[in-house]
Amino acid sequence: MEFLSFSFAGFGALVFAGWWILPAKARPWLLAAANLLFAGMFGSRTLVCLLLLCLAGYLCGRLLEKRPSRFVLWAGILVCLVPLAACKYLPLAVPSLFAELAAPVGLSFYGFKTIACLADVYRGKRPAERSLLLYFAWLGFFAQLTSGPIQRSEELLPQLKAPARFDRTLAYTGCVRLCWGLFLKRCLADQFALYQGALAYKPEQYYGLAIVWSVFGYGLYLYFDFASYSQLSIGVANLLGLRVQENFLSPYFSRSVGEFWRRWHISLSSFLRDYIYIPLGGSRRGTKVLILATMATFLASGVWHGAAAGFLVWGALHGIWLLIGRATRPARQQAWARLKQGENSPLRCVVGCAVTFLLVNTGWLFFAVGSLKKVCRLVGSILQPVSVNLQFLKESLTQLGYTPAILIQLGVFTLLAAAVDWLARNDGFGAWQARQKPWLRVALCYLCVFAALFFGAAQSLPNVYFAF
Repeated sequence: MEFLSFSFAGFGALVFAGWWILPAKARPWLLAAANLLFAGMFGSRTLVCLLLLCLAGYLCGRLLEKRPSRFVLWAGILVCLVPLAACKYLPLAVPSLFAELAAPVGLSFYGFKTIACLADVYRGKRPAERSLLLYFAWLGFFAQLTSGPIQRSEELLPQLKAPARFDRTLAYTGCVRLCWGLFLKRCLADQFALYQGALAYKPEQYYGLAIVWSVFGYGLYLYFDFASYSQLSIGVANLLGLRVQENFLSPYFSRSVGEFWRRWHISLSSFLRDYIYIPLGGSRRGTKVLILATMATFLASGVWHGAAAGFLVWGALHGIWLLIGRATRPARQQAWARLKQGENSPLRCVVGCAVTFLLVNTGWLFFAVGSLKKVCRLVGSILQPVSVNLQFLKESLTQLGYTPAILIQLGVFTLLAAAVDWLARNDGFGAWQARQKPWLRVALCYLCVFAALFFGAAQSLPNVYFAF
């Protein structure tokens, strides 16, 4: 069930009405029922897997609270990771037997939530949840089931235990988020997805400029697609009176790869930091441990995304760029000081954002294609000598299927999204829109809905992270 569907609109309306009609004590029961129904719509396998993992995580958490045990901790972690690894890698290892094997919807995200909860209970950071009902309401929260965010138990469980009264301001914020997410998905993500032919088909049939344009387009598609899902997910939670942290903070305005990862998919990057990077030693135990922890963290991220070699290279590249950025930071600061450019000077910001954008999109090439052989073919096509002129640019864009009208439309919508991202870069979209005057928020909602109705893609595509 997609967020942008009539079925989800009806489902969400019923949950919203029931949530505010029922007394506070009955709301966890309603949310648990909604979670069951939503998961069941993806098939019995998804529902059974969610229930089994919920029960295993709950029992392991209670055992860890009574007596911290590495055995119990690792048993709980393996219960989460083994099914995920099997679904991702058995089809590659034994295609004759497991070619059709696919992970149940949302397994990665509620699996990571379970691991985070168990690790925190083991470390004594928080007690295990004693109510199985509340635990399931948190773990299987339908708005976060398919693609996150990976909200930690200490953030959502207290809100479920003591549901807040209806907050008109928070509800308005949820509505604005829903409209903005609709715009990002239908007018940008689904539109950019239509023009990725150079990455999907034979690269020899395209000019090098068309391939480069496709890579940048894929980077924008990926961001708009996942940011739209996050806005919709958080918007649904806000309508239920639940507060959820931002999952994206204008990542393409980052001035370094390290900053990019503090702004991109924040719930996943913080999970990797807290439960892989820091336990491995992080930056506290010398250079060798720092290199090992950094590379292990990003390689683990690549392995999680999929079995293709491109994901592994993508993770390795980000780890390498982070380490190079850390090693060269003093030299870069000295160079900027000689040029009399302060930390926040416009030139330094523009150069930092541009270089980071190029590095990130280089990684997206491997992420998008997966096959290293095909990446080599694409790079070979990019490096072919060309004559740079307007006619060549026109032919490159025509190869991808762009028309002047589509280019103008995407250009205008992308600039609008970039402007909002720039204004919201410090504290996120939710805080930015809350500071605006009511008429401006209403105008933004009308603009988003109008654009989606008249300029949005004819068909809404599944969110890309739905596959992970």
